Amino acid sequence: MTARLLVLALAAIGSTASAQRPLEQTSDFWREVREPGTRRAQTLIRHGQRFLRAAFAPGADREPHIRAAHLESAIERFALARSHSPNDPEPLYHLARATAAYERPVRGSVPERRDVEAIELYEALRALDPEFEAFSVGNDLGILYTRLAEYDRAAEEYERALDDAWEPSLTSTTHSNLAEVYMMGGNLSQAVYHYEVAIELAPRLPDRFDPARSLALGRWGLSVALDRLGEHRASLEMAQQALSIYGGSMDVLRSDGVFFDPPSEIHFYEGLGHLARAESLQGNEARAEARLAEESWRAYLALAMEGDRWIALAQRHLAEARRMQR
Repeated sequence: MTARLLVLALAAIGSTASAQRPLEQTSDFWREVREPGTRRAQTLIRHGQRFLRAAFAPGADREPHIRAAHLESAIERFALARSHSPNDPEPLYHLARATAAYERPVRGSVPERRDVEAIELYEALRALDPEFEAFSVGNDLGILYTRLAEYDRAAEEYERALDDAWEPSLTSTTHSNLAEVYMMGGNLSQAVYHYEVAIELAPRLPDRFDPARSLALGRWGLSVALDRLGEHRASLEMAQQALSIYGGSMDVLRSDGVFFDPPSEIHFYEGLGHLARAESLQGNEARAEARLAEESWRAYLALAMEGDRWIALAQRHLAEARRMQR
């Protein structure tokens, strides 16, 4: 298994459903005629969206309990909107997304999530209107199934999202996510292919999609896939390219919306990053970076789950980091 380098589609994927639906389905007047309660539902949706924006405002990740409270408020509004307009897919869509994003810290345990509930809501949405925001739905379901370790289902959803994409240039993150799922299952050649596609598409993304971030995460993922494929030299070169995007920083790996499954994976990525940095330095600076690499590989091995297929590789990298300190 490997890191999931992705941002839940809440902010990354814009809404196109209204533009794709007939006037009699999108006009407030005709929607209210067809289904009384629609106007109230739309008001509640706007209220819910304000809470959702607050939950994912810059810096909101530093207050996880406040973020969870904002998400709970958004979920309540979207659920009430759905009750006012049960045949309209829009409130159900927003409810599913907010539920998928929900996370509340639990002291001494893993965070509380509502992934199964979110999947059920998305499936209800598909039953109601299978074409409504199909690309976004497929992406979010891919994330949810990944969190539940149902990687085959996750791959199916990402493939479906690619089929439903209205603009191929916007699918960089989807290809990257699909690559991660393939890497989890050990299909490294497919992982490399989809990372390469993700990297090719990233520069074409509009600014609101943060193309630099997508490019950096794609390169980091490709670095890990190449390393696990046995191409260590190419892996370090790709890690150096990833580092170059943010001036040598690896902070993007720990930025909001990026998560690792299992948690040990962050140390594999950072271990490669420190090895790549050490190669570009000399003397004490190189040895200091090699010591950081050693710490990363030790952390990875300490946290690796039983049966981890990459333990032997991490042990070789640990020995490499030690040699670089001599």
